[in-house]
Amino acid sequence: MGNWSIEPRASAPVKRARSIFLTTALAATVALLVGCATAVKGPLLLHPVPPTLEKYSLTQGALVFSGPDFSVSARPWDYRLVAEEFRAAGETCPFGTDDTQVGRFVFFRVRLENRSTRTLVFNPMRASLLIEGEPPLIPLENSDLFAFTSEDSTGVEERGRAFRRTCFDLPVTIRPGQSVERYLVFTSPEDPPQRVAVELGDLWLDSKSFTLHFVFETFPGK
Repeated sequence: MGNWSIEPRASAPVKRARSIFLTTALAATVALLVGCATAVKGPLLLHPVPPTLEKYSLTQGALVFSGPDFSVSARPWDYRLVAEEFRAAGETCPFGTDDTQVGRFVFFRVRLENRSTRTLVFNPMRASLLIEGEPPLIPLENSDLFAFTSEDSTGVEERGRAFRRTCFDLPVTIRPGQSVERYLVFTSPEDPPQRVAVELGDLWLDSKSFTLHFVFETFPGK
């Protein structure tokens, strides 16, 4: 499910209140579709909830927003696949040395494609992981790695380079005809919810702003 708008940007408190209200409404709709589920524990895996709103679709495990000028897809990614990706490349994993440490995070593979003749700009630090009744979670950024790698201070620079190469951190500009695909990473919630929504709240096509929402169900990892 999702929401699409080109309204002028509201103030941060109003925007967050609106987002939480929307997420609550979306969660209620999902509950009717999937019924009640038992809260999960430990590392989280996710799968998309089939959207019902216009311009959103479910394509090969990804939730996709397709507008006339650009498209955005958000695909949940298994933390074990993330760990294996770095092992296979022989690269230091920025999220930890084993699957258990990598499982402290929730990963989304986000792809933005600009089909217009204008510039598309995405600020990942204005994205949020929304959970009903909880404050929004902001994405992990490069400087946060120091807090999560304090148990292993070696290779901090290598971890930082790997993070910047594979993950959204700083604002990114997608020029006409270009596409960008990276991970958007959040710390896993302390109390695992039944559903989460990813909000991309600072997406601009020239002077028009867009706020997109993608809803996912959770289930326990192994």
